Amino acid sequence: LRRTREVSRTKRSPYAIRLIRSFVARHMRVEPSKVRVENDVNNYVWSRSIEKPPRRVEVKVTKYSDGTVKVTLNVPEEKGAEKKAQ
Repeated sequence: LRRTREVSRTKRSPYAIRLIRSFVARHMRVEPSKVRVENDVNNYVWSRSIEKPPRRVEVKVTKYSDGTVKVTLNVPEEKGAEKKAQ
């Protein structure tokens, strides 16, 4: 999402969402209209307002048999939780 810095400040977060959608569509070989960006990804991109979206977003992509693709935010598991459980 570093390319969002090349766009005017008042258009950066919407441009970031479009970049995510087009990137996922290209790599999953589907039309951009079949890509569904979940609310958690949208909220994360918009969390710092329209002018300063995050430079990097880690997402999880799931492709269904009907050709639709769902993009969710990848939340890493805490490493400390594994040690406590053992």
